[in-house]
Amino acid sequence: MRRLFIIILDPNVNAATIRGRITELGDHYIVYGNQYLVLAELDTARAVYERLVRNDEQPSGIVVLCTSTDELTYWGYSDKKLWEWLGDIHKGSV
Repeated sequence: MRRLFIIILDPNVNAATIRGRITELGDHYIVYGNQYLVLAELDTARAVYERLVRNDEQPSGIVVLCTSTDELTYWGYSDKKLWEWLGDIHKGSV
Protein backbone atom coordinates (compact mmCIF):
# COMPACT_ATOMS: atom_id res chain seq x y z
CA MET A 1 0.00 0.00 0.00
CA ARG A 2 1.28 3.42 -0.85
CA ARG A 3 1.62 5.87 2.00
CA LEU A 4 2.04 9.61 2.04
CA PHE A 5 5.27 10.81 3.61
CA ILE A 6 5.89 14.38 4.68
CA ILE A 7 9.60 15.17 4.62
CA ILE A 8 10.91 18.38 6.14
CA LEU A 9 14.49 19.46 5.61
CA ASP A 10 16.27 22.14 7.60
CA PRO A 11 16.65 24.96 5.04
CA ASN A 12 20.09 25.76 6.49
CA VAL A 13 21.49 22.33 5.63
CA ASN A 14 22.97 21.76 2.17
CA ALA A 15 21.01 18.65 1.25
CA ALA A 16 21.31 18.37 -2.54
CA THR A 17 21.98 14.63 -2.33
CA ILE A 18 19.03 14.07 0.00
CA ARG A 19 16.77 16.13 -2.28
CA GLY A 20 17.74 13.94 -5.22
CA ARG A 21 16.95 10.79 -3.27
CA ILE A 22 13.58 12.18 -2.22
CA THR A 23 12.51 12.59 -5.84
CA GLU A 24 13.50 8.95 -6.51
CA LEU A 25 11.12 7.61 -3.84
CA GLY A 26 7.97 8.11 -5.89
CA ASP A 27 5.48 10.71 -7.00
CA HIS A 28 6.23 13.87 -5.06
CA TYR A 29 5.29 17.50 -4.60
CA ILE A 30 7.68 20.16 -3.30
CA VAL A 31 6.12 22.56 -0.80
CA TYR A 32 7.97 25.80 -0.08
CA GLY A 33 11.36 24.46 -1.17
CA ASN A 34 12.24 22.44 1.91
CA GLN A 35 9.12 20.36 2.48
CA TYR A 36 8.16 17.39 0.36
CA LEU A 37 5.02 15.29 0.06
CA VAL A 38 5.91 11.87 -1.32
CA LEU A 39 3.76 8.87 -2.25
CA ALA A 40 5.88 5.76 -1.83
CA GLU A 41 5.55 1.98 -1.49
CA LEU A 42 7.23 1.98 1.91
CA ASP A 43 5.67 1.19 5.28
CA THR A 44 7.31 3.49 7.79
CA ALA A 45 8.92 6.88 8.21
CA ARG A 46 12.06 5.06 9.32
CA ALA A 47 12.21 3.12 6.04
CA VAL A 48 12.04 6.39 4.13
CA TYR A 49 14.72 7.95 6.32
CA GLU A 50 17.00 4.96 5.74
CA ARG A 51 16.55 5.34 1.97
CA LEU A 52 17.48 9.02 2.21
CA VAL A 53 20.37 8.76 4.65
CA ARG A 54 23.03 6.14 4.05
CA ASN A 55 25.01 4.47 6.82
CA ASP A 56 28.14 6.53 6.29
CA GLU A 57 26.32 9.89 6.29
CA GLN A 58 25.59 12.04 9.32
CA PRO A 59 23.05 14.65 8.21
CA SER A 60 21.10 16.83 10.55
CA GLY A 61 17.82 18.56 10.03
CA ILE A 62 15.55 15.95 8.45
CA VAL A 63 12.13 14.88 9.72
CA VAL A 64 9.92 12.24 8.09
CA LEU A 65 6.23 11.85 8.93
CA CYS A 66 3.95 9.14 7.58
CA THR A 67 0.19 8.90 7.02
CA SER A 68 -2.18 6.60 5.24
CA THR A 69 -3.77 8.12 2.16
CA ASP A 70 -7.12 6.76 3.37
CA GLU A 71 -6.93 8.87 6.52
CA LEU A 72 -5.58 11.99 4.86
CA THR A 73 -7.41 15.23 5.51
CA TYR A 74 -6.07 18.68 4.77
CA TRP A 75 -7.01 22.31 4.88
CA GLY A 76 -5.20 25.57 4.33
CA TYR A 77 -4.14 28.11 1.76
CA SER A 78 -1.46 27.38 -0.82
CA ASP A 79 -0.72 27.05 -4.50
CA LYS A 80 -3.64 25.58 -6.47
CA LYS A 81 -1.35 22.84 -7.83
CA LEU A 82 -0.86 21.50 -4.30
CA TRP A 83 -4.61 21.08 -3.80
CA GLU A 84 -4.92 19.39 -7.19
CA TRP A 85 -2.08 16.99 -6.33
CA LEU A 86 -3.69 16.14 -2.98
CA GLY A 87 -7.09 15.74 -4.65
CA ASP A 88 -5.60 13.28 -7.11
CA ILE A 89 -4.40 11.16 -4.18
CA HIS A 90 -8.01 10.79 -3.00
CA LYS A 91 -9.12 9.87 -6.53
CA GLY A 92 -6.30 7.32 -6.77
CA SER A 93 -4.92 8.90 -9.92
CA VAL A 94 -1.50 9.68 -8.48
